[in-house]
Amino acid sequence: MKEVVVILRPKMYFKTKKALDEAGFHSMTVQEIIGRGKEPIQYDYDGEVVTHRLVAKRMLTVYVRDEEVQLLIDTIVEVNKTNSAGDGKIFVLPVVEGIRVRTGERGNEAIL
Repeated sequence: MKEVVVILRPKMYFKTKKALDEAGFHSMTVQEIIGRGKEPIQYDYDGEVVTHRLVAKRMLTVYVRDEEVQLLIDTIVEVNKTNSAGDGKIFVLPVVEGIRVRTGERGNEAIL
């Protein structure tokens, strides 16, 4: 089982959510966050260039079976890749155990 954390542009959230749903990934946790990657973000405000340290982002957390990770990644990249700075990041982490509190199911059954 894996935890996949995705950071993307807020304007890409609904398009990404729709693509994930169509690919069979219905469950996720979504948070509004602020942050930035390697490059500072510059905006033009009334003719003055201003550098911001943090910008609005969305963070999705999805728990999937090991064999579903690549499909999840491919779906996210297909929707979000523009070849521009700020397209996002994907992190894949191992999950030791998952337990559904209501039923006591463990492992893959807990996330199905």
